Amino acid sequence: MATIGSVLKAASRLGFGQISAQACSFVRSVILARVIGLEDFGVAAAFAMTFSLLEMMSNLASDKLLIQASDGDERGLQSTAQLLLWSRGLGSGAILFALAGPLSRLFGVPQAEWGFRCLALLPVARGFAHLDMNRMQRHMRFGPVVYVDVGSNLLVTALAFPFALWFRDYSAMLWLLVMQSVAWSIGSHMVAERRYSMGWDRHYAKRLFTFGWPLLINGLLLYGIMEGDRVIIGSAKQLFGSTSFTLADLGVYSVAFSLTMAPTMFVANLATSLFLPVLSRAKKSPGEFQCQYLRGLHSVCLAATTISIPFIFTRGHLVTWVYGGKYAAAAGIIGWLAAMWGVRIIRAIPTIAAIANGDTKLAMISNAFRSLALGGIICAAANGTDLVWIAVSGLAGEILALVVSVWRLDRLHEVPAEACLRPLAVIGFGMLMSSVVSLAPFEKLGPIGLTLGALTMTVLTISALIATIPQLRSDTRRLTASIVEVLRAKALSAEV
Repeated sequence: MATIGSVLKAASRLGFGQISAQACSFVRSVILARVIGLEDFGVAAAFAMTFSLLEMMSNLASDKLLIQASDGDERGLQSTAQLLLWSRGLGSGAILFALAGPLSRLFGVPQAEWGFRCLALLPVARGFAHLDMNRMQRHMRFGPVVYVDVGSNLLVTALAFPFALWFRDYSAMLWLLVMQSVAWSIGSHMVAERRYSMGWDRHYAKRLFTFGWPLLINGLLLYGIMEGDRVIIGSAKQLFGSTSFTLADLGVYSVAFSLTMAPTMFVANLATSLFLPVLSRAKKSPGEFQCQYLRGLHSVCLAATTISIPFIFTRGHLVTWVYGGKYAAAAGIIGWLAAMWGVRIIRAIPTIAAIANGDTKLAMISNAFRSLALGGIICAAANGTDLVWIAVSGLAGEILALVVSVWRLDRLHEVPAEACLRPLAVIGFGMLMSSVVSLAPFEKLGPIGLTLGALTMTVLTISALIATIPQLRSDTRRLTASIVEVLRAKALSAEV
């Protein structure tokens, strides 16, 4: 079973990879947002959303089965998964190429039809990826996937500024996306231990489809959650008339959305990579499973607090510091989006726990409830109301989805729901108090005053979590003791 030491060692490597990748993504978005115009940034966001749709609607999560299954090291399973991945890439590319015209008109940019056709290169390139780096994760070997992720991100980030200056429009984002997909696939072959092969085994294929079809439907629902609001904003003028949102609104919303999403995706990806193999190993021991589940839950709760409260407290000031004054309109929505992503982080652990038990339907069901928020988003777009109501709808949907997730996990897998609801209540209270305290004129003190205020509210909420959750207190003491012991050992070795 995984010890705190082994988990921390794996977490440090994964953390480095995720921080590097998210930092690269953040830098690229800042460069593009500052160099190209608001509407061009909106078109660039439309490219990313379109590619994301094709990825999610065809994802059977073969890589997850290689980690979760007891026979995930079997070569036949891997070669069948790679054949399905290749077929998925070719199919998605063909669909994207065929729909380029309607998609460009939906977003009101028929002149960018060529760009939507070029997006077909992305799934085709990713379809040739080697899944060996995913198989290695079942043994807590995360180095290969980290190298590929960081390497491909560093490459396109280094090219972001030259491309932005050269193209000066949305095509800069297009070619960066293409280059990253190609680099990802090439890198996956460079780190692989096994020879690449594609094969067909009816038994393995059936297992892959059985495991993956709920996640395939979940992918469609997830697209509605992750991108649906921005799709509605981007196409609202064509669907609901001139009084609705514009591409400039899409640019503003995308900036606030991306800024709050980046650290969330870092935590979610880290948690999935780290705790899926840990929980999969412990699934036959209920006591150990629950212990590891709570450890993961408490970890993401601390992360949700650390990420959400600073955004809520500083309001729109962080957006204008990073992206410039032309995105000042994001101030009214960033707090709501930060709260939404905070709940989303917490929801990751119940989903991972269910997948570890072979239950891929929990994610699908909870995201079906989360998708109900699209009703509120459509109403907001149709009536031309403020962007804030779109963010509020998203937060309400995430809370509903979390409640459904922990209820199903409790009912089917005997993981107590109150273990999740208690920290959620503490974090919710911390968010509320941060919002109230932020109304004081801290901005008069400048960036330092806002930073200190945000840090104070974050520390107070984390302290409340530790004080009210016994296992978190125990793990904190053990972690502190482990760190002190490591530092002491290093000090002694240095003296020798």
